[in-house]
Amino acid sequence: MDSQLTVDLGLILPRLLLDVIGISILLMGLYFRNYRRADLVAVYLACNIGLFSVLTILSFSPVSSAVGFALFGVLSIIRLRSFEFLPTQIAYFFISLAIALICATDMAGLVLPIILVVVMLVAMAIVDGAKFRAVTESSVVVLDVAIPDSTELKAHLNTLLGAEIINMNVTAVNLLQETTTVEVTYRRIKK
Repeated sequence: MDSQLTVDLGLILPRLLLDVIGISILLMGLYFRNYRRADLVAVYLACNIGLFSVLTILSFSPVSSAVGFALFGVLSIIRLRSFEFLPTQIAYFFISLAIALICATDMAGLVLPIILVVVMLVAMAIVDGAKFRAVTESSVVVLDVAIPDSTELKAHLNTLLGAEIINMNVTAVNLLQETTTVEVTYRRIKK
């Protein structure tokens, strides 16, 4: 019995170390450095560690798949819809879960999990790097004028923001209250 526990710890501890290193780099090296949101760091870390723990138990124990399905049924009760996540926040959330999943699942070795975790971290570092993020900005703009014509709206936003409008999505035009709500992606014009 003790030798079985030692063998399991020998398999689990390197995976736990990989998970801790991966999630630390993701959260402290990338996310917190860029966004300074300690509340979301706590959420991402809790989900990562929780998923790693649950999957480790399922991966390294003779628990039936029915228990696994029941567990995911219970976990599906947790709803994240009460808080509106930005696309970048969803990406970090997904990567934090993927790191836990890859690290906790027994794939007969550590080489593949290490490669996958490194690839995910490098990808996030590239796409959420300052140079990549500086290419465009996105905002929801509420104008105090109703502009139903898209060409006129684009010209107005261009002048208002001092930017080149890349994409815009009108979400509301209220002719009675004379407002226009638009999601806009733009690039600042360098002077």
